[in-house]
Amino acid sequence: MIAFRNSDGFNKKKPNKEKIEKNIQKLLDIIYNSPKYHAGSYHKDVNISEVIELIYDVLFVESNNSLHLIIDKTNKNSLNLTVDKID
Repeated sequence: MIAFRNSDGFNKKKPNKEKIEKNIQKLLDIIYNSPKYHAGSYHKDVNISEVIELIYDVLFVESNNSLHLIIDKTNKNSLNLTVDKID
């Protein structure tokens, strides 16, 4: 980790309390609700219909505005899917 110092010592920028609370709430929702698809989840050997299901569930059922996916094609012509970010 890199720390930048000013003439008074460490930077005095306070963390945004609302942002911290929002991130903690997202983490608690993932832990307690245990959704199939959440930021950071990895799904091996999925097919196109599962990708469509994921998009529908995350964007329309859960009412999110944005979904970032990483899709990798395997040697067996299947797909590995990583949910990168959900907003």
